[in-house]
Amino acid sequence: MADDRAATSPDRKPEMATSGLTVGPKGTMIITAPEPSHADMFYATTNGQYCGNWHNGLPGHQLGDVPPISDILGARPTIKKPVRPIQTTAKCVLANQIAEERRSMEADKVLSADVVPKKFPVQAQNYCYPPSGKRGANNPLYATSAQAYGSEMPMEHQVPDRYFPSTNQFTKGFVDTKPRFTGLSTAPTPSKVHKELDMFY
Repeated sequence: MADDRAATSPDRKPEMATSGLTVGPKGTMIITAPEPSHADMFYATTNGQYCGNWHNGLPGHQLGDVPPISDILGARPTIKKPVRPIQTTAKCVLANQIAEERRSMEADKVLSADVVPKKFPVQAQNYCYPPSGKRGANNPLYATSAQAYGSEMPMEHQVPDRYFPSTNQFTKGFVDTKPRFTGLSTAPTPSKVHKELDMFY
């Protein structure tokens, strides 16, 4: 009752008059904005909506009773977030090690190549040629020109530092392991009715 008497007291009437609101019998606020006529609604234009008054008829420089932002945000409907696909959040130690090893084997990119080169896996100091098993291979009398290959260890400048492998990582990503036949079949189609009708196909 104290709230109703305070709302209907004479001290509140000038404030309600300037704000365009009135107090109902139960202390509720009622907007007293003027109703537009039928002519105003029928001949209204979008440009005429730009004016200096609020929707309750109050001038723009008078705010009146503005609700706090917490009440406005609390009145919004609660919208559930869409279901997301399952994401792997566990630490894949083995997969990370494999990916890191692949990245460590990559060399610097070359502009003239369409693939990323890889480092050559063998260094010059790691080469080791087995000795020849022929009898008398060290005798210069029985030496052949084929023995010149591999007679000396390669030097650093004779071993390539990178190579361009052609992997099958692209084809491994295909779901269909057996490609579909998309060609034109020129073989005669046998008739399902009678074998004498095969000649008309």
